[in-house]
Amino acid sequence: MARVDFRGVLTASAMVAASLLASTIVAPAAHAAGKHWGPIYAKSGHTAIGSADGDFANNGGVYATVGANWRDLRNDGMPTFVRVEFFFLVEGKWESAGSSESARTHTHTNGPLSRRLRHEATAARAAIHVCVDRNALPDFCSRDAIVSFNY
Repeated sequence: MARVDFRGVLTASAMVAASLLASTIVAPAAHAAGKHWGPIYAKSGHTAIGSADGDFANNGGVYATVGANWRDLRNDGMPTFVRVEFFFLVEGKWESAGSSESARTHTHTNGPLSRRLRHEATAARAAIHVCVDRNALPDFCSRDAIVSFNY
């Protein structure tokens, strides 16, 4: 009869658990309660060079918050960033509330971008795109991910 080495099984299980925990720490979800968006990709030709995903949420009844995870897929000296344009629905029309940009990175990072909710509005919308900063040249940017919520 074959013998089972339980130490090997436990070691493998522990390695899988540690791997799952590490991936959770390295790439956390932006906001668990929000509406998911992405992934979206900035491309050079047909090659993805930057990506982003995340969520859009009513943050405590005070802010419309985009939680974003963005990555530089090439690490070629041109940093990746997220740009969000915010809108609020006031009397049946979407009004612009300006835009915000994330920090630029050469790896992977995450963070929030927010606007204070408007008391006269009934909904918030975000147009989100990921871009690769090309200095004096036009940036490579993705198509917009558009998400909204009512409040």
